[in-house]
Amino acid sequence: MKVSPAALLIILILNYLIKTSTASELERGNYFLINSEPVRVLRKEVIVVGTHSHSKLKFYIQGLREKGERTVTFQHSDRVEKIEIMRKQGQIISKSGNKVQLMDAVSYETFDSNLPQELSDDINEGDNVTFVELNGKVEILDKR
Repeated sequence: MKVSPAALLIILILNYLIKTSTASELERGNYFLINSEPVRVLRKEVIVVGTHSHSKLKFYIQGLREKGERTVTFQHSDRVEKIEIMRKQGQIISKSGNKVQLMDAVSYETFDSNLPQELSDDINEGDNVTFVELNGKVEILDKR
């Protein structure tokens, strides 16, 4: 199959914008999306499945809020959406029900966010928290 140079350029640009990579390119500590949920790779193993020795990758992953680990299996060539997540420190400026306004401790930007149900009783105004910014949404992970 012959691919024109223009089509190849479009494919390369789309790959760059979406930041997809193959499952074999994922390493420990990388974040990627499964069912629109960000997860972190804890470790990966190569496993052999079937009588013809086809190998697959078994990833031990953890969600942002999860304590334990779970597993997921991919073929080496499966495409995954890799994302960059940075944990940041911030301070709660105001709290109104399950809505909070927080300030980034480094850049002093303010963000509006929903407060997770399990943290709603523990967090008050003036508390320091750890949060992540993902796809334009701010998600509070825990109280510092």
